[in-house]
Amino acid sequence: MCRSQWLSCALPGDGQQGAVNALPGGGQQGEVNALSGGGQRSDEAWTCAVQLQTVSMRGRQTAVEQRRSFMDKLDRMEEFTVEEKSRFLSQFLFVGADLGMWCFDMNRNLYYSTCPHEKEFLSFLELGDCLDFVYAREEGWDKPVILSDELGLLWAAQTRMIETRPDLLFLIGPVFLSQTSVSSIENALREKESSLYLRRQMMRTLEAVPVMMQQTFNQYVRMLHYVIRMERIQMADFYYQDDRTRELARQWEFGMESEAVMHSDPERVAHGEKLLLQAISEGNPHYMEVMEREADFGGELLSRSGDTMRDARNTVLVFNALASRAAIDGGAPTKTAKEMELHYTGLIEKCDTITKLTALSGQMVGAYVAKVQESRDNPMISQSVRECCDYIRANVLKPLTVEEIAAQRGYTAYYFSKKFYREMGVKVTDYIKQARIEYAKIALISTTKSIQEISDSLHFGTRNYFSSVFREIVGMTPAAYRERSGRM
Repeated sequence: MCRSQWLSCALPGDGQQGAVNALPGGGQQGEVNALSGGGQRSDEAWTCAVQLQTVSMRGRQTAVEQRRSFMDKLDRMEEFTVEEKSRFLSQFLFVGADLGMWCFDMNRNLYYSTCPHEKEFLSFLELGDCLDFVYAREEGWDKPVILSDELGLLWAAQTRMIETRPDLLFLIGPVFLSQTSVSSIENALREKESSLYLRRQMMRTLEAVPVMMQQTFNQYVRMLHYVIRMERIQMADFYYQDDRTRELARQWEFGMESEAVMHSDPERVAHGEKLLLQAISEGNPHYMEVMEREADFGGELLSRSGDTMRDARNTVLVFNALASRAAIDGGAPTKTAKEMELHYTGLIEKCDTITKLTALSGQMVGAYVAKVQESRDNPMISQSVRECCDYIRANVLKPLTVEEIAAQRGYTAYYFSKKFYREMGVKVTDYIKQARIEYAKIALISTTKSIQEISDSLHFGTRNYFSSVFREIVGMTPAAYRERSGRM
């Protein structure tokens, strides 16, 4: 192959034209000048082309080799020892979830721990009989075993097997499955007849225990088993220390607390909810910080139907209504906020796991905050109308008339009605109905009052009229709404 033919293939461009364009001189004359003379310019072009081709080939070869090396490393993951993989997992769990991991030999010697309060929590393990239970089984544990103590701390343990003999014990924990109330922990410590000083020390230590849903904890337990045995399992494969621990896990199957086991501190829940609603009404762009800080704002279930998922939906439905009101208070148009509430009500009903419900709650709060921010950028609602809205929602259990509300602001009923409709997009009388129906929705879910009693308390006159207005706004009758919500 002559140099011009080789250059046509080696250099960019189409065939001969690529070589013509690439060489000095330009056009056909450039090729003639560069190649036919055999002089210095031709040699330089030849050398340049060879170097370019060599660099290109080396670059492609290097990329292929790097990819092959990377894939070989992935294929060799199973060659890592259990000790090495467990160390990787321990770091991930600690950094991502503040969850400690422990490794013991079969003589109870501790090899390592990522728990920041190692000495204190080791004593919890021993005092709660968790270690005794694990080591009592001579044949070891081929699947994870869930452990618990009287304080409500949970652990998960599994042994590594060499043939049929256990040689290492791995644990993850401790965790709380809810924001356990301070009083319940103090009572448990008091029953152990611990000194006041020791109780205070323990309470400070327990503040470092991560709080997570059962479903999340189960995922970490399954990771532990995969690291040890390289096989996938389900929650149904777990062992349990005793019936109390098994019942605890069942009652927390969807990550929500049971009154019989643990429950959130009502004061903390109410405080967290108040802060989050305030963030919505202020259009606070840092609302996520509030949600993370007050992670259990929705922890207190508002109904106890026996169906945990139904009760969780009911709780979020009520919060949705409160968030809608907070958005209106913050300046969002009433019509828009109510449309958002209706939209999220439908999405809440479609959630079939707590994980989905939690994710939707965060999305919902973000949407309300964004709407308030948007409204404040374009304020349309006067302070006087906002105050009237506040008055209506605070007095839904009283007889309300347009004349009374207008007089409080020093307006005539005619002027106030026009002003209210112009700013809010709804009539005063319709807004009163909506506020009363929102109250009725909460009362239907969270109380045992009859539909007639709720109707009378909201001054609807007759049950039929109440049902008619309720159906018009909600899309179903009060009886159907209560039945769907699981409270008869």
